[in-house]
Amino acid sequence: MSVLPTRSIIADPVTVAFENGSLDPAQFSHRMHLSLAWGYLQRDGFPDGALQFRRHLQNYVAKVGAQSKYHETITWAYLVLLNEELCLRSPAGESFEAMIQRRPDLLDHRNGPISRCYSQAQLDSPEARRVFMLPATERGAP
Repeated sequence: MSVLPTRSIIADPVTVAFENGSLDPAQFSHRMHLSLAWGYLQRDGFPDGALQFRRHLQNYVAKVGAQSKYHETITWAYLVLLNEELCLRSPAGESFEAMIQRRPDLLDHRNGPISRCYSQAQLDSPEARRVFMLPATERGAP
């Protein structure tokens, strides 16, 4: 596996602030998470873009002292959903804003596609925060 050099996806101030950890945590909304992930996936594809985003996200939460908010299962689930949109339904170069107009349910963190796949109990588990887990219902678990 080749290691991609660390570089900003674009020189916009939000991406730079995210990557260097200076982005105000109050501004780092769910929408911004998705928009940044979309950019990494567009630039580097899957899995490289997903890995780059995840690495920057983990670095960011460490720099702002919010490690307890990081959730491995939710991060990967959204990366997979975004990649699905990018590869299966998006025209080349589609902006995040255009994609989210088609898939506003991705912005619904409480009742959107993740909540239809995972039980709240599973998402609340320490294991799901630490390790990517497939939905328990897919494995026959309660």
